[in-house]
Amino acid sequence: MKIKEQTITFNKQQLILNNQRSIFWKSEKTLILSDLHLGKAAHFRKHGIAIPMDTTIADLNRLERLVDYYQPVQVIVVGDLVHAGINQEVLLLEQFKTRYPTLLLHLVKGNHDRLSKQMTDRFNIHQHDEIFELQQIQFKHHPIDAEDQSSFRISGHLHPGVNLVIPPRRQLRLPCFMVSDHQIILPAFSKFTGLDSKELSTAYQSYAVTDDLIFPIPKNRL
Repeated sequence: MKIKEQTITFNKQQLILNNQRSIFWKSEKTLILSDLHLGKAAHFRKHGIAIPMDTTIADLNRLERLVDYYQPVQVIVVGDLVHAGINQEVLLLEQFKTRYPTLLLHLVKGNHDRLSKQMTDRFNIHQHDEIFELQQIQFKHHPIDAEDQSSFRISGHLHPGVNLVIPPRRQLRLPCFMVSDHQIILPAFSKFTGLDSKELSTAYQSYAVTDDLIFPIPKNRL
């Protein structure tokens, strides 16, 4: 797995975006991601759609590689850690936590998360129902309007993507970070998700990611 990085300044803090769909906040020793959707493949299989477990295992392996690489003291998941209840794939999270017993795991509750207190205690997850704040940066699953100047927020939920035209006539859709002066919208960490590639406000700068690259997209590309 290759890790490529793009450093930005957000509310006077240096944040490292990477092509593995997460952010490392070095001064806080914090890894930030969103929309892991653990158990989604098993949920589909339950309803007769043949999706292999390999997708979930690959996502958790990638998370482990990031933790090994950055050595954070905590991970903030900005919503949708779990897709729909507890199943055999969600229980893989317990194995992850066993490998990193001192790692703090914060979950800002997303619209899919259905973890009971019994389960958050079992997985040793610090769950925040609405919002979590660190150094005057808010973490909330749903984004605010890009023009809102009242706070600084890191969100997920939208699974943002960008459409690129590759000469001569090939189109490519890639996940991306969306960054404005007051907000960052994270790409979905899970690779088993759709992409919302509608055009957002020009207040956002997008950073597209592939398995090997992260790069800014010119706002005037159209």
